[in-house]
Amino acid sequence: MLEVYDADAHLGDEAALDAAETQVVAGNGYHLYLLSLQPDMKVQVTIRIWDTPPPPPAEAEGHTRVSLESETGILVVGQLDRGPADEITLPRPGVYEGHAWWQNR
Repeated sequence: MLEVYDADAHLGDEAALDAAETQVVAGNGYHLYLLSLQPDMKVQVTIRIWDTPPPPPAEAEGHTRVSLESETGILVVGQLDRGPADEITLPRPGVYEGHAWWQNR
């Protein structure tokens, strides 16, 4: 289970965590959970900022809308049972709306 959250909003959300079990990606506005069915495998999380949403990649198997508020402008990416792995600096603090796509799930 991967998680992405604002640097000041590490409080988890059990309902969002449970929703990720069936929806692949779920969140509560401050915290996103991304679930892979394969344990202990290399994953890649890419966050891109666009003015308008791009079309889903041809190889995408599924997608969902996501929203994440970042009061600090810094996102933390980590694995639920292992802690933070990296930080991503956004262009500015605020609410970011987007899409999550996945493949090879």
